[in-house]
Amino acid sequence: MGKDLTLTASLASLSPLAAWLEAQTASLPVSDAWRFALDLAVCEAATNIIRHGLNEDSRRAFAVTFSVNPQEARVCFTDGGKAFPDERLATARLQLKEEMAPDLESGRGLMLILLSVDDFTVRRQGDLNLTTLVKRLDEAA
Repeated sequence: MGKDLTLTASLASLSPLAAWLEAQTASLPVSDAWRFALDLAVCEAATNIIRHGLNEDSRRAFAVTFSVNPQEARVCFTDGGKAFPDERLATARLQLKEEMAPDLESGRGLMLILLSVDDFTVRRQGDLNLTTLVKRLDEAA
């Protein structure tokens, strides 16, 4: 499998995404817990893109890429869906920082992502959403 993947905006895409990610991380010197955390965050991010950005419209698609260097693994999503509301991520970060119970409006998935990776960003570039998850390798053993 290549380092790039394009999937339809359907929840049925989560299984092939997880299998692809497993293949990407197979040779990394990381623990099963590290792999689980990255898989959880990636699948949560994809679910948000599929459901909220692309409205589960299987005629639409999103792309995902994987890269790794000696310090970190990086998973990047690109989709042409609705813009991600900046305030939702800001609220989730605040709830995490203040150890508040997650607000169902802001989504538990965002909290799981933030707890599972070292960096999570969503930005808009033109008509595209660019979602990036970064997980350090130094905590991987």
